[in-house]
Amino acid sequence: MLAVLLFAILPGVLKATSGDPAGMFSAAWTSMNLGLLLAIVVAVTVCRAVLALIAWSPWFERLYPRVSFPLVSVCHGFWAFACGVEILGAHPEYIAPLVADAFAAFFFSGLLFRQAAVVTLVAASGFIVGGLYHSGSFAPMMAFGAHLFINMGLAAIAGYAHERSVRSQFLEHGVLSEMAARDGLTGLKNRRAFDEHLAMVWQQALRDRRSIGILMIDVDEFKHFNDCYGHQSGDRALQRIAEEVDAVSRRPLDLAARYGGEELAVILYDLPREHVIDIAQRLQERIQALGIEHRGSAAGVVTVSIGVAIVHPNLHRSPGGALQLADEALYGAKHAGRNRIHVLSSEFDARATDVLRAVRF
Repeated sequence: MLAVLLFAILPGVLKATSGDPAGMFSAAWTSMNLGLLLAIVVAVTVCRAVLALIAWSPWFERLYPRVSFPLVSVCHGFWAFACGVEILGAHPEYIAPLVADAFAAFFFSGLLFRQAAVVTLVAASGFIVGGLYHSGSFAPMMAFGAHLFINMGLAAIAGYAHERSVRSQFLEHGVLSEMAARDGLTGLKNRRAFDEHLAMVWQQALRDRRSIGILMIDVDEFKHFNDCYGHQSGDRALQRIAEEVDAVSRRPLDLAARYGGEELAVILYDLPREHVIDIAQRLQERIQALGIEHRGSAAGVVTVSIGVAIVHPNLHRSPGGALQLADEALYGAKHAGRNRIHVLSSEFDARATDVLRAVRF
């Protein structure tokens, strides 16, 4: 932008300092042009806001990317020729501010650098050809006014189209990012999103000196369930279980995820130990209360084993260590006979644990 402004000001400054009376007029013209350039920026902003309220028809949205750049080039070249007919015949030094105006209007309104440069070259060619074939058919201010008007109109359209394109890309990127972070079957977050979230809340807990509760949930005898009832029934069972798991992660820093296969995981940020255990117990009860038939289970319905790890992050621990503790807790629940909750805490030795028997219906 600084180079454009210097390019616009330089001719007038040189003539003004040379003592040439015409140079003072040139400097005044240049200053006026810079003021009009500022007006263009304001007008473009207003026009873009107005155009944003207008519903463009689908055919124009499909057609615009193909015709906008040639249309801008041809129209701007035509009006540049009209300006050059009158202006360059008497004042060839005006090509600098006018070309700078052309480049700034289109580059700052959203065209790519190379496209703006091509439009500028077309405009410069129009100025030069207009100067060579000077006929005096336009008054200088009428010609410059037409040039300014077409700049504002085309720059507004180009700016709006560019802004619309960027907004669409941003929204599409957000949708794709959300889809990439979700498990396709259960709708829960996937393992990658779980690991990223755990790393984030770990740093938060380090700063705030808070605890993190991790529930590692495994569906008991799920392979046997698939063998007996089929994989489609297994998928439906996982979806129903995932709904119950997702219901316990209501706060902004909590997260429920499908960690892999029939394993689900939950992050609970800054809850007392008793609350974390209570959540795990109620979750286990609700899953068993779903009443999903499972002939291979001792309870006759689908049950889960839950390993609970309660970790207080510090510089000597890591998110990976917290996950390992949750895995050990889950292994303890399964080793104790399944349909259990096994709790491990980073504050205690692994041998000092709580083993809770699920409430049976």
